[in-house]
Amino acid sequence: MVIPVFPIKTDRLIIREYKKTDVPDLCRVFSRPQIYATTCGIPKKCNKYWGEWWINAVHSNSKQRSAFEFGVFLKSGGRYIGNIGLINMDMPNRSGDITYIIDSDFWNCGFATEAALKMLELGFARLRLKRIGGSCMAINSASRRVMEKLGFKYEGTSRCRLLKDGYFYDLDYLSILDSDFFTMSNII
Repeated sequence: MVIPVFPIKTDRLIIREYKKTDVPDLCRVFSRPQIYATTCGIPKKCNKYWGEWWINAVHSNSKQRSAFEFGVFLKSGGRYIGNIGLINMDMPNRSGDITYIIDSDFWNCGFATEAALKMLELGFARLRLKRIGGSCMAINSASRRVMEKLGFKYEGTSRCRLLKDGYFYDLDYLSILDSDFFTMSNII
């Protein structure tokens, strides 16, 4: 399994491995109420201890090749704006899932799509995955649109899949295959 050299650069972004010094910025973004309301696994408030634990977990998962998550930074100014990665890696079955979180100050700017495209390239071209899945809360139509823009196909909705703050939420599931990705003439 060949992992690319970091950082990965796009026209507007730098995607790189997390450093311990990223904890305050990570907690700032992950603590936004809009982020909490639209994600499955982020606590309501992220403190320094949770941020340190999370970055350590990201590094450990990467060493074990079970997940690869990275910080997303603006190329201009270097501001941390979110997280991107491939998680739930199942190399014997050549599959994984995409994950992304973008600071709500930067929603509707195309950053999630731009960063996610690099993860698809990593997954299909470098890691030789066959399938990359994705899920989002059914109420998070913006996240679903990101995946659909990238060529993901809707697979179904799991009803009442997530219990959060006393309410059950449906989750939508989508996926893209390597053959879909490599035959697309214009992804974005």
